[in-house]
Amino acid sequence: MERNVRRALIALAVSFGVSLSSASIAIAAQPPGAPQSGDPRATAVAGNVTTCAQAGLAGVTIQVTSNVTGNTYIDITAIPAGYEVTGVIVKGGPAYNKYLPGALGSLPWNDLHSPLVPSGKPAEISHWFVCGKKKTTTTTTTTTTKTTTKTTTTKTTTKTTTPPTSTSTSTSTSTTSTSTGSSSSSSSSTPVTTSSSVPAVVEASDNTSGKSGLAYTGFSGGAYVLLGALLLIGGVAALMLARARRRS
Repeated sequence: MERNVRRALIALAVSFGVSLSSASIAIAAQPPGAPQSGDPRATAVAGNVTTCAQAGLAGVTIQVTSNVTGNTYIDITAIPAGYEVTGVIVKGGPAYNKYLPGALGSLPWNDLHSPLVPSGKPAEISHWFVCGKKKTTTTTTTTTTKTTTKTTTTKTTTKTTTPPTSTSTSTSTSTTSTSTGSSSSSSSSTPVTTSSSVPAVVEASDNTSGKSGLAYTGFSGGAYVLLGALLLIGGVAALMLARARRRS
């Protein structure tokens, strides 16, 4: 029986020692006085900061649109145009929570608070600020080159002029009268000239006149035939008169 009691006491001592060792390890893993952020989006930092440079954030303090509830929780709904947030600091108690934009995501950012106090609740906010900087604008310039091709067309005009054709006809008529014993000669030479300008090519139907089938030249010989007849009659009369004189 005594052996059983001893075994029980030994087992109880070993169990108590294991529990004590586990508690000691847990206490050693967490430094005494380390602040708790109480928010997975934030990192708790002991101490106090009042500027962006002290908090290790780029930029300067900027004004944002926000709402504070019970001096414990902050809702940020808008930031100035042309700026980007580099971090949010919420101070309360002996420490402050540091929020970075990568962990916050897109607006709005709700229920931001200070680190936890021993009661497990966020400490009352003593002060807070937002750090930000102007956005960098990248300008892209696109240059378009326009090529214009001009085509010149040369037009050549050839003008052909056909000179008119001039036709000139000269006709001479000569009449001779002879008598016995007395020679009488009469000669008449009358030049007739006609001139006309006609096209280089004349239709075949225009080259004939009347019923003779001869080409029409524009010359009319009626007057000259009459004159010849009169001269012939005059010559015969003169011949007969000369014979009558001889007989008498």
